[in-house]
Amino acid sequence: MGRIIVGIDGSRNSAAALRWAVAEGRLRDLPVTAVYVWGYYDPPTATDGAFEPAYSDDEAEGALRRAVADALGDEAAQGVERRVVFGQASRALLDTAADAGADLVVVGARGVGGFRGLLLGSVAQQCLHHTDRPLVVVPARDDEVAEPATRPEGTPRIVVGVDGSTASRWALEWALEEGRLRQATVEVVHAWNLPPVVGHPLAPVPVDTAALEEEATRLVDQMVDGADTRGLPRPPERIVAMGHPARLVLDVAKGADLVALGTRGLGGFAGLLLGSVTQHVVNHADCPVVVVPAT
Repeated sequence: MGRIIVGIDGSRNSAAALRWAVAEGRLRDLPVTAVYVWGYYDPPTATDGAFEPAYSDDEAEGALRRAVADALGDEAAQGVERRVVFGQASRALLDTAADAGADLVVVGARGVGGFRGLLLGSVAQQCLHHTDRPLVVVPARDDEVAEPATRPEGTPRIVVGVDGSTASRWALEWALEEGRLRQATVEVVHAWNLPPVVGHPLAPVPVDTAALEEEATRLVDQMVDGADTRGLPRPPERIVAMGHPARLVLDVAKGADLVALGTRGLGGFAGLLLGSVTQHVVNHADCPVVVVPAT
């Protein structure tokens, strides 16, 4: 049986991540495990990174129990499994997810140890770079992050960025399945750009923009037409435009409930674990972002 693993550290961001995970667990009929990872240098009482050799699993379990209850309320907290792990936070979260055969890992964008000005904390960053399963980052924002459920003002929206890569194909499949669960509209976004040209700087170089746009549209059509789109409230919307991929995804995703992306697209260097487009979107999105690896 699958499971959702969510990292919690007592921060407001991790509380929002836990609420998101619990709501997603109801949609997918999956149990949720809240994982608190501690070490001698970063127990919850050591806000300045002080070394606390007397800290133990007992204190960590108490901190986790309080954090879950504060986030969900005492009654709802009873439905969440709790697990305390000693170690380095991102590695321990991903190892716990692997051991549990988790379907999904959820983290807050920034935890208690992050600097206030940072958009993405080190734990979320490390998890993004090394996850081998879908991972949701719940953003740092002042207002409450919407739970994955139908909003009263309309149908939920899921935005997925594609570029023809294997990772983006998996992201599209994930977004379509989530769309069926939420009865959400799915908007498939692809950005195209003018190719780099080599020649005399003053010599005009003709570029067939119509052909480039047609090729981009054909790529999206092939991806969507080859996917299972049954069960959605309406066919996926296809958005093809010239521009920077990350900026286009962020513009389309304004007011959306969820963004889905692959870990690395066609433009990434072979050794990179996380592409620049995905990195930029996760850093700046106003809604939760699911990053789906090509595994």
